[in-house]
Amino acid sequence: MPSKQSPRLTAFYYFAWLVAVVALLGIFAAGGLERPARTTGETPAAKAPAASAAAPSPYMPVTSIPPFDADRADYILLAWSTQGMQMVTDAEPRWTMLPPEAALRAQLVRRGPGPAPVTEGVRITWRVEREHATLEGAPVSGAAGEMKLEQGGSTFAADGIGIMPYRASGGFNAYPTVTVEAHDDEGRLLARTAAVLPVSTEVGCRNCHGGAWKRDGLAGISPATADDVLTVHDRINGTDLVAQAAKAPVECRSCHSGAPEAPAPSLSAALHGWHANYMTDGGAETCASCHPSSPQGATRFMRGLHKAKALDCTRCHGAMEDHALSLLRWEEKAGRKSAARLARELKPRAVSAVNDINPRAPWAMEPDCTGCHDFAQKPATATASAFNKWTASEKDRFSARADDMGNLRCPTCHGAAHAEYPAENPFGRDLDNMPPIQYQQHAKVMGGGNNCSVCHREPLPMEASAHHPVVIRKTIPITLPAGTVLTKPAVLFPHDTHGSMDCGTCHHKGYQEGKQTCATKGCHDRPRPDTIEGLGEVGYFRNAFHGKERGCMTCHLALREKGKAAGPVGCRDCHTPGNNQ
Repeated sequence: MPSKQSPRLTAFYYFAWLVAVVALLGIFAAGGLERPARTTGETPAAKAPAASAAAPSPYMPVTSIPPFDADRADYILLAWSTQGMQMVTDAEPRWTMLPPEAALRAQLVRRGPGPAPVTEGVRITWRVEREHATLEGAPVSGAAGEMKLEQGGSTFAADGIGIMPYRASGGFNAYPTVTVEAHDDEGRLLARTAAVLPVSTEVGCRNCHGGAWKRDGLAGISPATADDVLTVHDRINGTDLVAQAAKAPVECRSCHSGAPEAPAPSLSAALHGWHANYMTDGGAETCASCHPSSPQGATRFMRGLHKAKALDCTRCHGAMEDHALSLLRWEEKAGRKSAARLARELKPRAVSAVNDINPRAPWAMEPDCTGCHDFAQKPATATASAFNKWTASEKDRFSARADDMGNLRCPTCHGAAHAEYPAENPFGRDLDNMPPIQYQQHAKVMGGGNNCSVCHREPLPMEASAHHPVVIRKTIPITLPAGTVLTKPAVLFPHDTHGSMDCGTCHHKGYQEGKQTCATKGCHDRPRPDTIEGLGEVGYFRNAFHGKERGCMTCHLALREKGKAAGPVGCRDCHTPGNNQ
């Protein structure tokens, strides 16, 4: 005979089933479930927040992630933006400084055994999705082009893509998407992927020069702001830019080109050198006065793994004074006397003397990743800094550097600068994570979580990585109560990363009976609740990690609210097979 259950327990199971169904429907409707052919997007139009100076555009167009058949596909295609954010100054017709010149890179990999980049017999193309506008406001929906193989490498490039963060029909979107495809010589599709092509006009000149935002109260340099910039330049430097602008837009780079023969300092040195004298003693908020990085802004381009670790601009680039001095010292070496004038009153903050700051050339000598990541141990989040540790040349930058085999660029697996995987995009959580989600169904670095089979088609131990040495984070399995039925992959807990915490934060009942676990009898030892009311009870094992008052999620979310380093908050960030990264 079938066993009997109490009506109350039967009602509980029915209610739990109903809640699960409704939740899943809600996730699918919002495009929030990570899967090979999924959609990512913000709140639907009916529930979109009103645009304001502290919010992005009301909602972004839904973007599909191309499907991927791990059993049948012979190729994977990965694409990324070189800068992670292309700043554009739309101050025309007064002057032009940073034109819309987004850059895209891609690599096609033939899957293994023995995977290798493909450079011959293929054609790589890109296509902008949805409706966006050029600098002049013309729609560029469907703008497309072919990527060219970089000389001596295995990376395909598309430079000077003239896209703006405006839709021709209105609205602001700093993260337009591109579809990238690889075809063979006979036109057969080999692989398709999607990526973001970040671009923003949220350049904060108005914060000092007055005027309103040019577009939608969110971004852009208005005529009033642009005019004041020229007026101040004329007053300080004795130029006649206002008169020139009446005839044609002033080209800032015509003087500040950075070329050896140029009389004036490079654009980067001039801008940071001048403004540093008026913006001293600040931190990342100083950077956000000009750059579109403010957490309350419309762009919020700091969205990568470093942000989740509470690392801000100054950890790599230095405070405003230090950043400016590194650029000005390079200009002084080139014999430009005006650089010494700009540096005269600046006091270094990270070092004791100006001469302790290493000179650097802009866009060539950038913060070196190995300044923190020595591949011997994980960086200490509290003290890690790449300031004053510059790359030797442009080819050594993160965007151009290759792995130890010389095959794959760093962003191929790690994502673009300022959007390192797993990134959290303000216009849709997984917009930047589309490639890793497409190929491995979660937003870790490509191959992360022992996912080498994405390229190799066979499981390989991460200790055997030929790309670069991998520091394996020590983890411990979480002890489950007897009778627990898992609906997601088990979690491996990185105990060592919590070493700076008070043990009592997690082991809040101490060690009266020796080494205790969450599932110790009398603690969180119930594998499931017996009643509807029991879903929230402390003894239910799940609530040790997802509880409202105490738990991993509770702690991580609270730390994020305070702007501190925090652990993951997404389901698959923890519930990942082989998660030992």
